[in-house]
Amino acid sequence: MSGIFGLLGMIFLIFKEKACILISGYNFKTKKERDEYDEVRLSKDERNFFFRCAIIYFIGATTSIFWGKFCFWIAFLVWLMYFLKNVHLNTEEAFDKYKNKHNL
Repeated sequence: MSGIFGLLGMIFLIFKEKACILISGYNFKTKKERDEYDEVRLSKDERNFFFRCAIIYFIGATTSIFWGKFCFWIAFLVWLMYFLKNVHLNTEEAFDKYKNKHNL
């Protein structure tokens, strides 16, 4: 899992705002609607999210080698809380903080 999240983070690191099209909900917006958002900031936040998830899983995997499976489950619970804190069921609510100031 760490490798998958790391790879996704690298995609957002390399392709920057062009990778925003991979974000669920954002990819269904029209070009005109996407112009209203700060794609650079959106891309950075997604990149950071994926890298943090990768780090959580990496720490869980590494510590489980030395101290057992219990450490992995702790890392999984930490990841689950982080994920649920950052997930939004309403796509408009999810992208509101990325609206450009001059479009408000």
